[in-house]
Amino acid sequence: MKKIDVCIIGARSLSSGSLIKLLLQHDRVNIKMLVSDKAGEDIQKIHPFLHGILEKNTEKYDPAKIIDNCDVVFMHKHHGEALNKTGELASLSSKKKKDVKFIDLSADFRLKDKNLYDEWYKFAHTQPQLLKKAIYGLTELYRDKIKNATLVANPGCYPTATILGLTPLLKNRLVDNSQSIVIDVLSGVSGAGKLPNGVNLAIDVEQNVIPYKIGRKHQHIPEIEQELCNMLGEKVTVTFSPHVLPFKYGILSTSYVKLKNAYEWDDIHKLYKKMYANESFIRILDNDVYPQVKDVEGTNFCDIGFSVDKKTRMCVVISAIDNVIKGASGQAIQNMNVMCGFNESEGLPYGSVLRKH
Repeated sequence: MKKIDVCIIGARSLSSGSLIKLLLQHDRVNIKMLVSDKAGEDIQKIHPFLHGILEKNTEKYDPAKIIDNCDVVFMHKHHGEALNKTGELASLSSKKKKDVKFIDLSADFRLKDKNLYDEWYKFAHTQPQLLKKAIYGLTELYRDKIKNATLVANPGCYPTATILGLTPLLKNRLVDNSQSIVIDVLSGVSGAGKLPNGVNLAIDVEQNVIPYKIGRKHQHIPEIEQELCNMLGEKVTVTFSPHVLPFKYGILSTSYVKLKNAYEWDDIHKLYKKMYANESFIRILDNDVYPQVKDVEGTNFCDIGFSVDKKTRMCVVISAIDNVIKGASGQAIQNMNVMCGFNESEGLPYGSVLRKH
């Protein structure tokens, strides 16, 4: 069985550790290169859970070596940090006529309007030609485009949970978009990364809930609005309220949506079941059963439940994911599988079970 050679640029991060862990369980992948700003480090010391499993040192960034030796490159740096490197690698791949595929886990290619990067991420986008080529990597919604993509922009964790939860309502035009969609999200501390920053230290989060960037301040807002508008075909605005809670992994997104008409719960349930009928990683829950973070932790699942108030025409949609897996590394592998023609669940938790269904 032929394997593909993979490079991870930014191998030190928390979610890169998760990516490496999953790729090691993928029968069709060989981890060829681990690139870091600090070259020569033992990956087992960076991610101790790899002790005795992966003996490999980090390497310096070498574009020619990466393109010559790798089939898939995961860009796993902070927003804006590897933007020009992606452009350089894509250009070199084209020049050498080698079909290297790129999956970017930052926000660098998620937004189609380059001007939004100045406003929301505080950097000027220098690769507008790649913005046009990049495919938004929400696998369940853009699978057909991802199959033929060279560059995939892996979605943010908050947008993944929220967009998957709301899409069936929007695509079927059930939403009254004259009103803002209110989105209340709860995140585990891993969403803030490994470096101490005031919202991921035990002394800050234990026995506490930390609201932050409330209203229209969080950088995921334009990403969510862009994709919801794509689903509806009309302008959509959101009010977004994130909170950090004292658990490690997971996101619970609760969206409040005004419907155009009064619907029964069964009407909405049938709509969700129909849209996601063939999606291995989306689970639609029964009436009066709602997603919980503990049920998706360590998986690539997105669990969705909802309630419908016929009197007020309000629909409350709740979705849960593991922010590091379905919200980052797991979805990146799901996209890689689609791009490379592998089974979509290969290398992912419960993948062998899902392939039997």
